[in-house]
Amino acid sequence: METKQKERIRRLMELLKKTDRIHLKDAARMLEVSVMTIRRDFSQEDSEPLPLTLLGGYIVMVNKPAQPAPMSPRQATYHQDDMPVAILAAGLVSENDLVFFDNGPEMPLVINMIPDDITFTGICYSHRVFIALSEKPNATAILCGGTWRAKSDAFYDTANPSPLDSLNPRKVFISASGVHGHFGITWFNPDDLATKRKAIEHGLRKILLARHALFDEVAPASIGPLSAFDVLISDRALPADYATHCRNGFVKVITPESESE
Repeated sequence: METKQKERIRRLMELLKKTDRIHLKDAARMLEVSVMTIRRDFSQEDSEPLPLTLLGGYIVMVNKPAQPAPMSPRQATYHQDDMPVAILAAGLVSENDLVFFDNGPEMPLVINMIPDDITFTGICYSHRVFIALSEKPNATAILCGGTWRAKSDAFYDTANPSPLDSLNPRKVFISASGVHGHFGITWFNPDDLATKRKAIEHGLRKILLARHALFDEVAPASIGPLSAFDVLISDRALPADYATHCRNGFVKVITPESESE
């Protein structure tokens, strides 16, 4: 029988197939254990050496192949700072959840980080996101179909009803191109606004994913104010004025430094 320690090591190895390293705090949150528990996992003497090791606060593979298999296009588009955001977001997905996934480049990574044993249904309008959902063994994918446009990797169909017209996702993950104190949450392509806003309107818990570099940026299309969201997930602590704005607007902030829910 697999011990809890071996299960944690196995799950970390699966994650490291998709990235070069994982911060210790991110790993602890994803595995729902303390940092000290993971440190103890690595310090325990075993008959076989572990395939992972700790280096400077990061977990890395030992003897990782020099020429790894090439990443697919959907895996290669995310920014390196999206990894902690994706891990934190994936940790919010629960058994039997109905979840909307936006079309940002980090969304396939979020789906990849969801443990394979969780059964959930994902609603999407992105081809890359749909493929990521189709690769999860216990996920059901609902694609808002229509005409696909490469600019946003999104399907559009304004002439027919959308699945979002009659579904109420328990969680709605929204991507941003910019977060600004005055202009709110913005996106690079106005064509996506109708779908984003419909998901926000029907969602029970609205979750914004925005890495630190996007703060103070303004993109052409306005999604809405920051106060329209229940949760904001970022890769590090927010600038002081944004942290205050979130507190005043009752927006929960989750970062690798914040305490687990």
